[in-house]
Formats: sequence, C-alpha cells, structure tokens
Amino acid sequence: MKNKVVSAAIGTEPFELVIKNVNYVNLFTKEIYKADIGIAENKIAHVTAPNENSLTGITEYEAQGKYALPGLIDSHVHIESSMLNPSNFARVVLPHGTTTIIADPHEIANVMSVEGVNYMLKSSENIPLNTLMLAPSCVPSKLFVETGKSVFDGTKIDEMMSHPRVIGLGEVMDFQGVINQSERMVDVLNTAKKYNKFIQGHSPGVTGRELSAYLASGCESCHEAHTYEEAVEKLRAGMVLECRYSSSFKDILELSKAIIEFNFPENVTLCTDDREADDLLEKGHIDEAIRAAIKSGIPPIEAIKMATINSAKLGRITDRGSLKAGNIADIVLVENLEKFIVDEVFVAGELIAKGGKLIKDFKTPYSEIEKQNTIILKKKPTIDDFRINADDRTGEAEINAIGINTETFLFTKLQKTTAKINNGFLDLENDKDLCTFVNFERHGVNGNISIAPAMDLGLTKGAIATTVSHDCHNLFVIGKSPEDMLLATNTLLETGGGIVCALDGKVKCLLELPIGGLMCDKSIEELAPKIDEIKIALKEFGVIGESPLLLTMFFALPVIPEVRLTDVGIVDVYTNKIIPIFANNF
Repeated sequence: MKNKVVSAAIGTEPFELVIKNVNYVNLFTKEIYKADIGIAENKIAHVTAPNENSLTGITEYEAQGKYALPGLIDSHVHIESSMLNPSNFARVVLPHGTTTIIADPHEIANVMSVEGVNYMLKSSENIPLNTLMLAPSCVPSKLFVETGKSVFDGTKIDEMMSHPRVIGLGEVMDFQGVINQSERMVDVLNTAKKYNKFIQGHSPGVTGRELSAYLASGCESCHEAHTYEEAVEKLRAGMVLECRYSSSFKDILELSKAIIEFNFPENVTLCTDDREADDLLEKGHIDEAIRAAIKSGIPPIEAIKMATINSAKLGRITDRGSLKAGNIADIVLVENLEKFIVDEVFVAGELIAKGGKLIKDFKTPYSEIEKQNTIILKKKPTIDDFRINADDRTGEAEINAIGINTETFLFTKLQKTTAKINNGFLDLENDKDLCTFVNFERHGVNGNISIAPAMDLGLTKGAIATTVSHDCHNLFVIGKSPEDMLLATNTLLETGGGIVCALDGKVKCLLELPIGGLMCDKSIEELAPKIDEIKIALKEFGVIGESPLLLTMFFALPVIPEVRLTDVGIVDVYTNKIIPIFANNF
C-alpha cells in the first residue's frame, strides 16, 4: 500500500488539510518566512519554501500570518502535582500549546506501586495530549530512610519498560546511591540501559568528579540546577540542563545567563516539574516558561527550540518536536513571538484549541482504582502522637530542629535551638519560632510515626495535614496545636486523602483527593478555587514563601538537602543518618 504522506508530498494525492499563510518558524535554520503547511494522514507532508507556490487542499485553514511552530514538549513533569487526573490535566495544558509531555509518575508509584503507573498509562490512553511516561527509578526515593508502598528494583523496571509509551527511566534522584554504586541503583540503571531509552537525572548541587561519576552511570539530564555556576558546570560536562519553571522555582531566570553566554547550546530544555492547578489555569504551562525565557534575554526562536526540538531529542522522540515532513502534525499558532500567547493548537492535524479554550473535548477513561482508599494506618492517632516527649527532662532542652532555608525555600537546614518543657513534653505550641512536624506511614507497611520540631516556617496557629508529601506521600502533619493536628489527621482518614487546614477545633478548609490521596477527578475550574482556599489559610496561619502549599509538601523528601522528616525520623540527606531530637544525644 502506498504511503499517502509521501504521495501528498510529491503531489499525486491531495493534502487533507493545508494551513495557509503562516509565518513559519524554522527551527533548523532559525529563519522565519511565509509558508503553507500541507498535512496528510495526520502528519506533515510538506512546508513550502520561500517563493514557492502556495498549496491547496481538501480543507484549508487561513492562519492570517500567525507564526507556526511545533507543539510544545514538557521534558519533565509530574501530572500528580497538579492534583488533576491525566484527562483533566490534558484539558488545561493543550490550549496553552503543550501537545506532548514526558511524565514521571513516581508520585502515585510510591502510593500504589506498579498498579499506580499502570493507572496513569491507562487513564491517558486515547486522549489528544501525547502522554509519554518514564518508569520511576527511585521508589522510594531512598532506601532505609523512608517507607513507600513498595520498593522498585530492576525487576519492576523491566515490567514497566516494555510498554510502548514508557520512553525511559524517571528522574534518578538517589544521586548518592548512583555515585556510590549502591546495589539497588546499579540494578535499576543496568536494567534501564538494556532498552537504550532516555535516563532522566536529578542531581542538585552535584559537581566536579561526582558529576562525572553521575553522568558515567548513564544519567543524562538535571532539572535541579538553581544557579548560574551550577548551570555552567553541567553544560560544560555535557549534561542536558532541563530548565525548570514550576510553581515554586523559576530557575530559567537565573540559568538563562549561562545559556546566553554559551550561545544557546542544544543540551538545554524547558520543563515545569511541579505545577499547581491554579497556576495552570491562570498563567499557563510551558508557554509561560517560554515567556519567562524570552524576558530573560533568550531570543524567541531559541526559547521555542528548548521546548520543542531539544526536548524531543532528549526523550528520543523521533516523530515530534519539529515540523519536518513525516512528523505528527502537532502545530501551534501564535500572533506575536515576543508575547507568546498561544492561539490555535492542532493535534495530529486537527484543530483542538483556539483562543485559550479547548474546542473539541474527549472522553475521560475511568478506573476503579480512583475510588480506592489508600490511607492504611496501623493504629488510630491520639493526641500524644503530636507531642514530643521530653523523657523526664525538666526546664528546657537543647534540640535539633528542621529549619527553613529562607534563601531557597525548598531547601532546609539543621538548626540547634532550645525549647521549654511543660508537663513532660516540649512546649512548641507557645514558642513563637517553633512548630511540630509529624509523619505517619500510611501504606499499611510498618506503622511508623515520626515527629520533629521545626523552625522559621512562620506558622503561628492551626494545623495542616496532607497526603501529598513527596515522594512517599505518607500522611504529613504540620501544626502549632496538637488538638488541631489530631482533628486535621482524622479528617483525612475519613475522606481518603487530600489537604486539610484546621484552626481552633474546626476544619477551616478541605481539599479531597481520593485518587491515591494525590489527585481528584474534578475539572480545573472546580479544583483551582479549593487550592486558593488552602493557600489563603496557610498564609493566614503564617506560612512563609511564594508557594506555601508546595513548601509544606516537600518536608519529607530525603533527596533535597539538607534535613527532612520521613516516617523513620529526621534524616540527614547527605549521610542518610537519623538525627535525634535532643541535641545532647547527637
């Protein structure tokens, strides 16, 4: 059977669609010129060259001189962080020009093991957003210092890698395990390499010989660089710099200095990592990252390359990322490259969004897993779970606390301080600088409960409980009042997961997330106001930072420096040692 795309290209069959009168953004030659785009069988068949005759087709779409470029690709994103299911995530990002994502489902994998990954694959089938997945590499993110639903090893990686939409290995967060060649990481990496697919990295602050060791293991990229200096070193080493523009980190603003200095190297992409639903609704997705890159001094064509052809190259995506003949006809039209407001979006040659709105909806796949309660505690919480026993001490005690690094809010530091003792417990409730963190293992594995003092968070009242607690997503509670902490915890036990704020013995606001305690089936229009409500409450409670909600979700992640509270205790991220609360025991 003849190839209709070839036939249309040569002119023996008609184009099914011609997008006429575009300003074609040629990412290969970095030119912009007038053109028509001919499409057949959902693929690009021909783009006219300057001064070539115009094309005709069965259907013609008048672009009125708008700029035509490939559909945008997010090189690293966690759908779960939007709290939307895959279908509703697609509905909000498609009108912003994102037509392909490389998603790492390690959030739900920590809660539901391979079953969770399979859910993400199944629930993203047959939707217009080209949803490519990575097999989560670090579930849990580190062994022995936190508890998830299961432990991923080479066998589980093998199980996932054979799926046609699993295009590689998810961010390899245990950089210490990689560099020190731990048994698990050697097994995971060796298994992944058999498939000759993309291996995504995660190496905050890793430089010098350690960076070379990390790259030598097969890890290719990093989205954790925050500074110009780190960007320079990673670019020079040949690592792909995935420049993040998330809800809490606008790294491209700083990293752009290195990109400009090195004349826009190809080993640079744009990604969003963790993007909150209200930001998606109000500000956009990768299109906002492109706007930020342009404002930082990166020319529009170079910024577009970062979010298209460079991302495709990183992910070994051979049929998207550019508008060359034979590629899937994912096309974005914008009126002004500098302002970069997406107007029309074509997916596989079909107009699916216009003027920031989806004009063609699609079915949402459903799975029974969406109703499964994933909070399994070994025992019912009591008020004493939220108090730190002083072990017969009196007066006051010198303690180790988790301090917030106010220069880089996602980072923490170990702080030594003193706390008064009242009735046999540390009195954190009446200390203006201190509050309490509690972490409940919620997967029914071992019933661990850990507790720690924290400082500089700004919290002055109330409590927050959440089952969104990266990456094991145990039940994490932050509070001043033990009574409010208990109320918030019990509320989540009743609802099956989510985020709740409690104050003065009452539930102030509640966001239910029944899908793994991470996501819901609400539309973004329903979800965003709920998230705003939580954010307002956190600000009222005194929590610091531009993104107080994201800040509270990362206190249990032992791959982000410096100290974290997992379900086994306060963990030193660099040494993996457990730090006691009382300083004289350390």
